[in-house]
Amino acid sequence: MRSLSLTALAAAAFLSLSPAPVRAQDIYPCDGAGPGEVIIGMEPNGPGMPDTPICQYVGEDDGGDPGGYWVDQYASLAWAQEANGEPTYTWYVNAASQAEADNGALAQCAASGFRDCRVATWVVNGAIAIAVDSAGTLYSDHGEDARQAGKKALRACKQQGGKGCKVEQTLESLPAWVNG
Repeated sequence: MRSLSLTALAAAAFLSLSPAPVRAQDIYPCDGAGPGEVIIGMEPNGPGMPDTPICQYVGEDDGGDPGGYWVDQYASLAWAQEANGEPTYTWYVNAASQAEADNGALAQCAASGFRDCRVATWVVNGAIAIAVDSAGTLYSDHGEDARQAGKKALRACKQQGGKGCKVEQTLESLPAWVNG
């Protein structure tokens, strides 16, 4: 039996942070992923020799219950004003419902002492980007991922006459896998 390299041990350590427990016998050198296995890394074998895949046993796929399910994650962004009148915002991400996300963003706004709190942008299983122009005006939009949301927020800034537009922040609220 071959000993595992540092790469394989690092992969094992990383996987130990995952929600499902990883046992040492579940990680081993293999010839490629077979039924119920996934490749999690490669073990170097030296100059001129091909690397050996390191597999993890994740269970047989019997076509039935995969052992878990995806849950939607909601996010909301709230516009507000600071005491001096400057625009600002608060947010709430990874909520179980749109109502929870909206209420969370508004509650954070009120708890921060901001005025005129109102929901501006929301998303389910995606990202919200906040853009700001050189005058300090804020803009936002949402997308499937941070990149798309950022592009859309910049476009909104420019279309509304903003100069020197840049993405200030991106918030992600992606679907989560729940082990069943």
